[in-house]
Amino acid sequence: MTDRAQSAPIGVAILLAVTVISMSALTVAVGSVLQEGASEAEARGVAASLDAALDTERSGPHERRLALREGRLRTVDRSVRILDGTDVVFERPVGGFVFATGDRRVRYVAGATVGDTGDGAFLHAPPSMSVRDRTLFVDVAALGAPAVAVDGGGTVTLRTNVTHDRQQLTGRGYAVAVETRTPGVWERWFADLGATTTRRSVDDDGVPSVVAQFPDVRDVYVFVHDLQLEVGR
Repeated sequence: MTDRAQSAPIGVAILLAVTVISMSALTVAVGSVLQEGASEAEARGVAASLDAALDTERSGPHERRLALREGRLRTVDRSVRILDGTDVVFERPVGGFVFATGDRRVRYVAGATVGDTGDGAFLHAPPSMSVRDRTLFVDVAALGAPAVAVDGGGTVTLRTNVTHDRQQLTGRGYAVAVETRTPGVWERWFADLGATTTRRSVDDDGVPSVVAQFPDVRDVYVFVHDLQLEVGR
């Protein structure tokens, strides 16, 4: 048998091996893309559902069902504070939600919903806050929910019974402090509102607060929306 005769089947075997490896790599790549797309779609759906379920414009009882294919939804401890100079003149535990699937996160705190892809974060729904005529208007959405964590693969029911309260503060220069794991998003949003920001841990719990200074503001209206949230299957 000549060397040329021997090389033919060897070449075919090598070609088949390369083809199998290439197909395996392609299958893994396609699977990763599909998984990433599914995680992104679910994260978007959860963000939209949280915005709808935690709507502060309504009053009284409301119920919303949230279907989770995978991932995990859990509550976290968060607070909103208002400072007059260095004094805390308003403080409210507001709680928050974190939904995690793959490398994506959806975070809800104080009426704002933030998407986090691991490479960066963006506002899915901004907080309700504005400045007019040296007056600051702040909406504070407080979940009022106990600690809970729910894994995907089922339906979660979010029940709220919304009540409202209002406070007026008058002083010499105010700041709003929001606890968050995505401070960059809040800093950019506060900058667009005309505030200057710093980061600090107000209560030393390991979660930083973005402190937005409004030196020209003399009056603050705080609208507290108590959601009285219950989470169940």
